[in-house]
Amino acid sequence: MAKRGAKAKAPTLTGDERIVALHGADPFLQKEKLNQLRELLEARGEEVDVLRLDGDRCEPSDIFDELRSFGLMQQYKLVVIESADKFVTDYRENLERYAADPVDIATLVLRCEKWNRSWKLSKAIEQVGAVVPCDSVGESAAERWVVDRAKKAHGCAIQASAASLLVERLGADLGRLDTELAKLAVASPQGTAIGEADVEALVGRSSEKDAWDIQEALLSGDADRAVGKLAELIDLAGHHEQFMAYWFADLCRKLAKAAAMAEQRVPDGQVCKALRVWPMDRQRPFMNAARKLGRRGSARALARITELDARAKSGFGSARRNLETFAVQFAAAVR
Repeated sequence: MAKRGAKAKAPTLTGDERIVALHGADPFLQKEKLNQLRELLEARGEEVDVLRLDGDRCEPSDIFDELRSFGLMQQYKLVVIESADKFVTDYRENLERYAADPVDIATLVLRCEKWNRSWKLSKAIEQVGAVVPCDSVGESAAERWVVDRAKKAHGCAIQASAASLLVERLGADLGRLDTELAKLAVASPQGTAIGEADVEALVGRSSEKDAWDIQEALLSGDADRAVGKLAELIDLAGHHEQFMAYWFADLCRKLAKAAAMAEQRVPDGQVCKALRVWPMDRQRPFMNAARKLGRRGSARALARITELDARAKSGFGSARRNLETFAVQFAAAVR
């Protein structure tokens, strides 16, 4: 018998799942698992149509009608509920009934932050699909992931010491690590392992002060100030747009945690201490924004900046323009 509180081992996806729950705090891992599921379906000859619905706005009828209707040209459907926590909470019994008799022309994917393995729904999904944890990892696990990811996704090797230095510079954010690995793989001569010197030369150290400066500008609610600070850090300080996107995402993650703690009546001082928001004059605008956005609003902001960053990396839109747009929208939301 597994010990109470033990983490579930991530199941291996096969493409035969009718329902998949992707849960955890790492959106990059969720995205990777979703891409893996699609690739498995396409590998067996399926034409896959991906439909995304907002879990905060959709109704059960929207979801189940979409699942049960045939796609154009008889395409197989991946129906993805983004930010599905509220939907799962409100309509768990509906999902349990669907899990008892799912269609075979589509797969339902629930992207959640929180999940309870003791739910009846969790056990029902495991009968017809998979419940996949996508949790953030520590630095040691991130270093091992970097070594494995370099080989499998980027077709190169990286020395263990270089992987350690990369994590030291960027932290355990797998999305950022993957972005820098891609850059290192392109720059390194074919057949040569990425070394510490390559990381030193191509991966800059992030500035804690500059990170707070742009976050503080966002929290001010002043769109002109936020866009101006963004331009200053890119044009004068020489920071890459990817650093800006990371700092934007970091703020959204902290705000979501702060909002959740505030809902549990944790005093503001303790919240800011836990999240390392210093000095005290920074704490009031931070907590004001956390309460204004709330846990769901912060999560939506995180999903949005993650999406914009991914679109820019895929050639859809200018990275800088995407950041400017986000800065204006975020400032208006916390004003």
